[in-house]
Amino acid sequence: MSPKCPVAPLQEMTLSLVARQLIHTLAQVTADEDVALPFAMVSSYYESMGATSDIFQDLLNLILSSEYLDPSIRYYTMKLLLKENVKSLATGMFPCSYYRKVLELIAEQGRHLTSLNLKGVWVKDEQLSLLYEIIRNLVHLTALNIPYIANDEVLKFIGENNKVLKLLDISGETDITEIGIDAMLTGNPQLTQNLTVVNIGMYGEENIDHTDVALLIRRLPNLTNLGCYSFVGKALHYLYNNDCPPGFKSKLQYIHDAQTNMRTIKAIVALCPNIETIYLEEPDQGVLPMIKDLSCLNKIKLNKFQCHELHQLLDKIGYKIVTLMLSGSLGSFNFTRIAETCQNLLSLEFYSIQTATHEEEIPFNKLEHIEIIQGNLSTSCLKYLMTGSPKLKKLIIGDEIKLDDQDMARMLRRYRFDNLESVWFPNAPRLTRDTVELLIETCPNLRSLGQLSGWRYTPDDMMLMRAIIASTNTDLILLPLGIFQQGI
Repeated sequence: MSPKCPVAPLQEMTLSLVARQLIHTLAQVTADEDVALPFAMVSSYYESMGATSDIFQDLLNLILSSEYLDPSIRYYTMKLLLKENVKSLATGMFPCSYYRKVLELIAEQGRHLTSLNLKGVWVKDEQLSLLYEIIRNLVHLTALNIPYIANDEVLKFIGENNKVLKLLDISGETDITEIGIDAMLTGNPQLTQNLTVVNIGMYGEENIDHTDVALLIRRLPNLTNLGCYSFVGKALHYLYNNDCPPGFKSKLQYIHDAQTNMRTIKAIVALCPNIETIYLEEPDQGVLPMIKDLSCLNKIKLNKFQCHELHQLLDKIGYKIVTLMLSGSLGSFNFTRIAETCQNLLSLEFYSIQTATHEEEIPFNKLEHIEIIQGNLSTSCLKYLMTGSPKLKKLIIGDEIKLDDQDMARMLRRYRFDNLESVWFPNAPRLTRDTVELLIETCPNLRSLGQLSGWRYTPDDMMLMRAIIASTNTDLILLPLGIFQQGI
């Protein structure tokens, strides 16, 4: 039987209650001139109750993340709670009319922040002076997220005023060049030592030139991740062949590259011994087998690749791989061969398999997550994946499920699915309420079941089952949600 809903932690219930009270109070404020009395009353109440900085931080995060709330309520919450000991702030989405007010508030009250995320407050043109003031004030800032905002002048200003930054998000459509990157890093050895994560550029677009990204790699000795950038291999190839310091080794742990050729993969292997995750889009023939020389690799993501080359690679290093995320395969993908070579595999995600096969039913002894969309899976292959994965927690199959209630009943009664937490079959026209009830009865950890609009499952069936779930306090979500449940 699916598990029972646990009792909500007292801390969570109390925080929710206090947040609702605060929202109700601030909803009465109609203008900045009206805030003095409510602020004084609320502050006095919190002080008398012994509210700590952790409570202010949790309240602030909870309300700012609730984007359905009126922006004035979220703004006044920030104005009330952004106190000296609050260290982390993520503004969330605000309308344009609030940008200046939010920035002025952070500049005035946020001097002690160590983490600032301005995603949702798009600073441009005349408002950049406020961003400069914020950067100048936040001398202890270790994480700064300003997507779609940065330009060369912003980078220069960061370099002049910050020495402890570890994460910098300057992704999105921006006007960044080598001039800004060089200005940020020149004369600031502490910053170059501390920066380990830089999110830059846009997925699939070389809006930042790869030669400029190569400068980042060369100048940041402890850089581990260039998030959002899809041409890291191209940048490494440029660095490898142009002004590469003798004996240089990057500490990058994640690399994303598109249309990787043999020269590029050789540069990646030579310069990046610490790579744990690699994402290659449309690699040239012969590239995948070269990955075997990356000794720390345990996660592989591929798009538009040759199946036979992946199998050859996994024959050699499959024992190290815990995650495979694959799309656009060319050729025949053999699940049995994956089970043989990848005995430590935890997660398998696949989008668009050209041909899927299996042979003898060798188990996936550690596999917990299977997600396959457009997999061309035969019924026997699906049964093999389900029954041959004893640790399975999450199962998502986007193809039409040709199993009927009797097929599911035979599997569920013969095999144990003790770990199964989530089942998503969006297109299962032969399955009915009988399978829903049997899944709930035989899977003791099942908490999510969907998408039942693709089953032979009527609205009356859904209403009855939801009533049973509610009356028995069962911890299970049936999807799709009803109109009155969405957004709760």
